[in-house]
Amino acid sequence: MLAAFSAEVGLAEPDLPWHTERTRIADLAGALGAAAGAVAKVARDLTLFAQTEVGEMAEGGDGGGSSTLPHKHNPIAAISAAAAAAQAPGLVATLLTAMAHEHQRAAGNWHAEWQPLRALLTSTGSAAHQLRRALAHLRVDTGRMRANLDLTHGALLAERVAGALRPALGAEAHAVVRAAVARGDLRTDPAITAHLSPSRLAGLLAPETYVGSANALIDRALRAARR
Repeated sequence: MLAAFSAEVGLAEPDLPWHTERTRIADLAGALGAAAGAVAKVARDLTLFAQTEVGEMAEGGDGGGSSTLPHKHNPIAAISAAAAAAQAPGLVATLLTAMAHEHQRAAGNWHAEWQPLRALLTSTGSAAHQLRRALAHLRVDTGRMRANLDLTHGALLAERVAGALRPALGAEAHAVVRAAVARGDLRTDPAITAHLSPSRLAGLLAPETYVGSANALIDRALRAARR
């Protein structure tokens, strides 16, 4: 009967009864908690990128407005995703705590699983749904991204400049670049331009030429997602 029922509902047939062996519930809780955490990371980044001070991303669509401030456009889907995901850790903890079932049938801990498990499924599913909404209508402002990089006046790529100066300055290159950054603008500082031509310095300070393995990692992630 057990084998027939398992086949009918598409579930694995358990080797032993699991009335007090709750690793199945714990595994599900852990997986849902990890999924909620992954959603929360992306959602939190989106809300930070959407801040006025950053302004590199925004949610499209008509939502996210304010009843009093006509200029506002909040990343409401990302905010909703983060809010739903934030409920998961406590629910996971409750389900793990409830694993201690005594003897052959628990008095209380079994029943304690019911509500938090339903809530965890709901909150994680809601978080994923809201994040999908946010990403489906995401707007990326590449111009603002570049402007934000330029706010550092070259400091973002100071390490690269120091490396280019080492053949001429040796170990002193680090201190020279550090002092130039403190003075304000690495791109025009005489201590730097005395050793690097304008074209060489411009190339070193171009963020698009210093992405490391980013493109290869993106391709790898996309291939994995398609499998």
